[in-house]
Amino acid sequence: MAQTETQFLLLLLVGALVGALALRWRLPYTVALVVAGIGLGTLHLSQFASLHLTPELLMMVFLPALLFEAAFHLKLDDLRRESFVVLWLAVPGVAVAVTVTALLSWVGVSAIFDPAFSLGNAFLFASMIAATDPISVLALFRTLGVTRRLYLLVEGESLLNDGVAVVVFLIVAAVLGVHVGHAEAPHLEGLGEVVVYAVRTFAWMAAGGVLVGAAVGAAASVLTRQVDDKLIETAMTVVVAYGSFLVAEQVRASGVLATVTAGLVLGSFGSQFGMSVRTRVAVADFWEFFAFFSNTFVFLLVGLELDIVALLSAGGAIALAFVAVLLGRAATVYGSLPIIRRLAREPVPVAWGHVMVWGGLRGSLSMVLVIGLPADFPGRSLLVLLVFGVVSISLVLQALTMKPLLARLGLVKGAVARVAYETARARTLMAQAALAALDKQRDHLEPNVREALLERYAAQLQDGRAAARSAVGERFDEERMQDATLHLLAVEADALRHAQSEGIVGEEAAESLHTALGEERERLVHDEGE
Repeated sequence: MAQTETQFLLLLLVGALVGALALRWRLPYTVALVVAGIGLGTLHLSQFASLHLTPELLMMVFLPALLFEAAFHLKLDDLRRESFVVLWLAVPGVAVAVTVTALLSWVGVSAIFDPAFSLGNAFLFASMIAATDPISVLALFRTLGVTRRLYLLVEGESLLNDGVAVVVFLIVAAVLGVHVGHAEAPHLEGLGEVVVYAVRTFAWMAAGGVLVGAAVGAAASVLTRQVDDKLIETAMTVVVAYGSFLVAEQVRASGVLATVTAGLVLGSFGSQFGMSVRTRVAVADFWEFFAFFSNTFVFLLVGLELDIVALLSAGGAIALAFVAVLLGRAATVYGSLPIIRRLAREPVPVAWGHVMVWGGLRGSLSMVLVIGLPADFPGRSLLVLLVFGVVSISLVLQALTMKPLLARLGLVKGAVARVAYETARARTLMAQAALAALDKQRDHLEPNVREALLERYAAQLQDGRAAARSAVGERFDEERMQDATLHLLAVEADALRHAQSEGIVGEEAAESLHTALGEERERLVHDEGE
């Protein structure tokens, strides 16, 4: 037990340190974690020798948390507006990607690297690698201020294609007679039986997962209206995240889609009509940390699992597989653009298509699916190398080059202005703080020294204000008002907490005032995000 506790604390410490360094060096957090995990793995430290990323650990512990956190913050109204695009990319799009990836990887790997790499194995590989995991890309989107619609399309597709990809993988495995699910793989003969089984399985797993998630999310939304306690309601969200997953898996439906649906329902309805503002803030803070915690462990464990020597030995096959995956993704996105232009409410620009192709990173779900293959399955070792290798290239190459791509496509112009404004505002605040400190030290400085410093920081203050006004133009006064209001709301909340702790203000009055402050802050933050 002591060893487990030590491993847990050491990994959390490594994750915190890596996160701090990633912020300083402006690296994608997930990439930094994978590199750190690889580094730990090459050191062969005894403390981490028994750590492994098992299917049970990811599917039952980390995955529901990551799915629920993302879905909880994705509003159903926003998703409904883009439902055609998201569903098209996540359902027929996954089928196209799997088919193209399977055929290309089969031709390339079997012809050049391993003749024993069968078409069936190629379809297994393609279905395992089909799910996108754009965590680092979405974090970059937030940092650069990329348009919200593009963010929504990438996040919404990722949430749904996780569940679709798992269902497709289970169908492919069953057709090949590989036991990876709840029951023994059926014996299927002929194309007709295969098609009927695939359609029936997909329909039940997808519809069943959505129905279970909707029911659990709706029930929790009703319950949150009966309780007004942030700790109890936060605990209820944990039950929803894991309970929806477990119930769906018990009825052989998609646990992934169930958790996503439950998070959408509770986040869009339960949080708005059943939770107070303070509870919403507490729930958001809890799940933000839980997602950070889960990502830390998942990507560090991914790094620990990677065998660099073995990956390098299969470098040619991995490179071919990566190209096949990229071409499969390109076929999905670029092939969908004309259909979206004709049938969707609003077309998707070609530049966004480039971002969606290159931003379709692969992640931990692909790795856990390949780990779950039976140990005696022929070709398992090569499939493990292909999946681990493609995920590694995707996380490093695509994540690190996404920012230059966005800049080249002209999708971060607004973000550049925002960064310029925030930099100018920071210089203004620094100058104001320095001038305030000089005022306090006026009796301890020589007059000529004090005058020189006053002149220096007064000039910095004036330059900062001019740069801030230049960055946002006519919106300068509006931005200043918003900044000042958010700061003063924080000051008010702190004063209210102090008065409450001193017994000056009672619980009922404090709750009412906290709610008013929270609603005002939510309104300002929402306006800033538009």
